[in-house]
Amino acid sequence: MIFRYLELFFYIFISQTDTWTYMAMLYSMYTNAGLITLFYPMAVFGYALLNEVRPNYKFWRVVMTASLTILIIKFLCSIQIVRH
Repeated sequence: MIFRYLELFFYIFISQTDTWTYMAMLYSMYTNAGLITLFYPMAVFGYALLNEVRPNYKFWRVVMTASLTILIIKFLCSIQIVRH
């Protein structure tokens, strides 16, 4: 009986992955506010939530590429050699 409830909650969580991702993107902008992370709310409110269905594969590919670019830029800016 408990296994069925766990499975049910698992499927509920999996069916809402886009919502969890949108919340994580907005939380990232909230905690690390800056021009470089302005991409996230623009992507969520400017494109993703305007679709009636989930965004397609190209949107998620662009978000992944932008996230990787943001991480690399932040990493390069945090290295001591680049700062001097």
